[in-house]
Amino acid sequence: MNKIKNYISENFVVIFFAVLCTLAYLIAGQAPYVVASDLINRVMRNSIMVLALIIPIMTGMGLNFGIVVGAMSAQAALIFITHWRLTGMVGILVALVICTVISIVCGYLLGRLFNKTRGQEMITGMIAGYFGQGIYLLIFLVLMGTVIPFWDDQISISTGIGVKDTLNLIDGMKGAMDGIFKLHLSTVLLIAFGVMTACTGYKLWKEKTSMEKAERTARIARWAGYGGVLVLLLVIPPVAAVVKRCSVPIVTLFFILAVSALCQFITKTKLGQDFRSVGNDIHIAEASGIDVNKIRILATIFSTVLASWGQLTFLQNMGTFSTYTAQQNVGTYAIAALLVGGATIDKANVKQAFTGVVLFQLLFLLAPAAGTKIFHDTQVGEYFRTVISNGVIAVALVLHAMNKFKGIASEAET
Repeated sequence: MNKIKNYISENFVVIFFAVLCTLAYLIAGQAPYVVASDLINRVMRNSIMVLALIIPIMTGMGLNFGIVVGAMSAQAALIFITHWRLTGMVGILVALVICTVISIVCGYLLGRLFNKTRGQEMITGMIAGYFGQGIYLLIFLVLMGTVIPFWDDQISISTGIGVKDTLNLIDGMKGAMDGIFKLHLSTVLLIAFGVMTACTGYKLWKEKTSMEKAERTARIARWAGYGGVLVLLLVIPPVAAVVKRCSVPIVTLFFILAVSALCQFITKTKLGQDFRSVGNDIHIAEASGIDVNKIRILATIFSTVLASWGQLTFLQNMGTFSTYTAQQNVGTYAIAALLVGGATIDKANVKQAFTGVVLFQLLFLLAPAAGTKIFHDTQVGEYFRTVISNGVIAVALVLHAMNKFKGIASEAET
């Protein structure tokens, strides 16, 4: 019983949003295939942006609202390749190079700013995002066509100054990654379970002499549980029909998995140990000889670069974007999704990132339809989205402040 209580208390946020998503699905009454296919699409295009938040949290800088700067780097890159008429994977690769270079520079400057405002990184990142938007608007709305020679009849404003408010990616760029190769969801699940089976068997064989019996049993039980769920998904007729119809963009999936593996790999390196040391206690890290300022700058650069990749993945999926406002909510939505997955201001991992993306995007998908069914007003669902995205962040900040206060009080008592 105590284990159940502890599990519920540790995963209360995840359980709450899972129940909320279930209720919203039952109320909305949407077709399962529509929900599943749209959810896959949303998860593919939003995952990397959420993963961009993990390293700064590990380093003790909290929720990086400054990722909006990385998003603007990707938008600038897409404007350039649209002007150059680059398409397909060539366009994607050129855009990746451009946005990576821009975001490295921006991440370095942002990291320097964070070092000047230790302890206030979240509000600093938010203000820096607004400042970055101002520079972005100045370049693409004022300087393009005046100081910077530029004219393109497809993306320039008719006066010749500035870029159009809405930019449609040229043919061949929309879905440039998503459309290369797709597999049915059932096939992807079978491959994933096969990989899991191989990994589980290898670990059992490699650690059979040192691993405790309880741990070995738990690993086998977990493998069997996933196998049972997979069988149900492929056997139950209504569910199987949906699973077999849905498709997954494999190139985009591999890109997301590569970023996830990169995040996991970094945490196991010397650099990852330095990230954790700085996050645990910055003063002890300094006393240990770690260059804290350098580590914090590297964490910010890493986050900003991943944010630019995430926005590039998102926009190639959409095929069109608002030139001057597409970046405004990326930080809020990504942070809210991470917190929904059970992360906190000082602790986050890849598993929580993916859990949060699925739950948050599912609720985003179902809220308008559920609001329409209950109140006969589509605006209620939109208001619900805003309340969730901002409310989750507000609650997380309050809980963090309460835990910090309790920690200070307990230290004072001891």
